[in-house]
Amino acid sequence: MIIETKLTRKAAMLRSPLLSNPLGRIGAEFRPVTLCRRIRTGAVRVRAEAYVQSLDDANQVFHKAQTEEDKALAYSQIMEYRAHRRRVFNFKDWRRHRSQSRYLHHIQTLRESGVIRNVARPVLTVAAMSLVVAFYNHLFIVQPPWLPAWLPSPPTMAIEPIQLTTIALSLLLVFRTNASYARWEEGRRAFGAITTVCRDLARQIYAWFPDTPEGKTSKEVASRWLIALAKSSMVHLRDEHELRRELAGGLNDHELDALDASDNRPMYCLQLLSHVFAMNKLPKHYIVCMDENVHKIVIAINACERILGTPIPLSYTRHTARFLLAWLFCIPFTLWPYAGWAMVPLAALVSFVLLGIEEIGIFLEEPFSVLSLEHLCRSCEDCIRSMHSGDSKIVEQLKSVGVSH
Repeated sequence: MIIETKLTRKAAMLRSPLLSNPLGRIGAEFRPVTLCRRIRTGAVRVRAEAYVQSLDDANQVFHKAQTEEDKALAYSQIMEYRAHRRRVFNFKDWRRHRSQSRYLHHIQTLRESGVIRNVARPVLTVAAMSLVVAFYNHLFIVQPPWLPAWLPSPPTMAIEPIQLTTIALSLLLVFRTNASYARWEEGRRAFGAITTVCRDLARQIYAWFPDTPEGKTSKEVASRWLIALAKSSMVHLRDEHELRRELAGGLNDHELDALDASDNRPMYCLQLLSHVFAMNKLPKHYIVCMDENVHKIVIAINACERILGTPIPLSYTRHTARFLLAWLFCIPFTLWPYAGWAMVPLAALVSFVLLGIEEIGIFLEEPFSVLSLEHLCRSCEDCIRSMHSGDSKIVEQLKSVGVSH
């Protein structure tokens, strides 16, 4: 999908494809007014392929942008588009998801499907091959006078081998998709555990740290680093984010430099938090409870790194893809005696269905580019900031009724 923004004049901007495709509409909603009013010749082209495009790949396209301002605009548009596709459902979304008109909605949004974009090339290849086979068979049926006599007769294939291997292909695709979904589910639970335990640690910090100037400072420092822990975990699991951009306003420059220089940023945050807990000289049973939560985060981070670093065995993925393509290329030679010219759309339809299933398995295999980690981090940050702003009020309220540490 291509974003093309022509800023030469207002009329050209209104006719731009930026406003006629989903990615452009999202980018237009978030574009600053000052950027919209600029008058600049040329065009900024950004290719955002699917959801997992790395910043290294994006930088190869950003050279089209002439200024840093254009690059920032293109980056923000890609980020907003990805955040939109990694949406979190609300009640309205669930009603539409269960509505009777969902079939029509899914058909209307075919052009926006990432699966269709990714399988379009092999599907068109199978369809073109089917068209060639159908035309070749048709020539031998019509027998035009210009047909050379030396041409061999059209090759045919019995349908029984296709029928016998269908079960094996179906099992391969099902096992592949199930394994990918299991990885997606484990990734969702592991990263969800990071943000959930961060909230629990914030609760313990604001409840157990002493209500002294030193304790209040420790609360503020710990809350900032808990937010940094969640966001640095997201950056650690993706290659499309910039650490300083994500943590801007949360940590100062010195803290950002130290965090950015570490080899494992989430573990650096945990190590710093452990020191903060130890320096406040809390009772031993408090330290034990907080250390258990830190241990849970370590396990969750390790699970995320394991999912990211170890794909489904490559031999399984390669064999499934090779088997599927060989099976699809045999389809045209078996369907012609049964369907005639109708085999061309039938072969395209069958290839779309099977390649789509295989593509979904590939898509879910690496879950962190699919999951809405931004929403989880933002929700965790809002919760911690709410605790920080309301802690003093809660303490004063309890003191007013005679309850204190």
